[in-house]
Amino acid sequence: MKASKGLLGIAGAFALCCALAACGSGGTVTMAEQEHVITVNATAEVKVEPDKASFNLTVVTQGTTPEEASAANADPTNAVIAALKAAGIDEKDIQTLYTDLSPQYGFAEEPAADTAIAYGGNDIVGYEMRTTIQVSGVDIDAVADLMGACIAAGATGVDGPRYYVSSYDEAYADALAQAVEASRAKAQVLASAAGVTLGRVVNITEGYSYSGYRYSNSEAAVVADEAGGTMAKVADIAPGQVSIEAQVTVSYSIS
Repeated sequence: MKASKGLLGIAGAFALCCALAACGSGGTVTMAEQEHVITVNATAEVKVEPDKASFNLTVVTQGTTPEEASAANADPTNAVIAALKAAGIDEKDIQTLYTDLSPQYGFAEEPAADTAIAYGGNDIVGYEMRTTIQVSGVDIDAVADLMGACIAAGATGVDGPRYYVSSYDEAYADALAQAVEASRAKAQVLASAAGVTLGRVVNITEGYSYSGYRYSNSEAAVVADEAGGTMAKVADIAPGQVSIEAQVTVSYSIS
């Protein structure tokens, strides 16, 4: 894991521009002469390959009555949940997000042949039942097979995957350390341009960090190599890398 290439070079160029701006109206990097400090903002990012994923499954069924649509939805939904459990997904990682039963509108009778618009009727011609299930804590290598097993079991839609990193805390700590190092490089450019000597750190503030990639479940899901039964063919998953970024604001004493 390492920060983006050219980070320090970009930081130096940015710092020099801000040093010039500080002589005028100021900017994100400022030199508070009355307090004898230089304050800089710095950012660093670490690229990490995700190792966990989550995705949503939907089961959609229709019927001429609400009871019929609901009854038709029960068996495939239960089959999908059974397939997940058979593949080793723990119950705590299977969540029914919501169910929705809604009327379907159209024409109760066929429109006349000379009707200009033969769609968009206001009659209730049936009902649709939709159940959405969220699956979490799946090993990256098992995602494609698990999706295929769920589709074969009765899932009519798949949304995902969304990626997570088990080592997020370590990667973020690395990015924080690199951001602090980058802040000193920027502050040194400003100090040299201003003809002062850069001293010790007098204040550090952590900036906003996006933690959406953090995987916090301490018990990793155990997914079997064979999901069992027939599986639908699903393309391989290519997780690539995600960026974990840290931002800091650091004040250095000057003399």
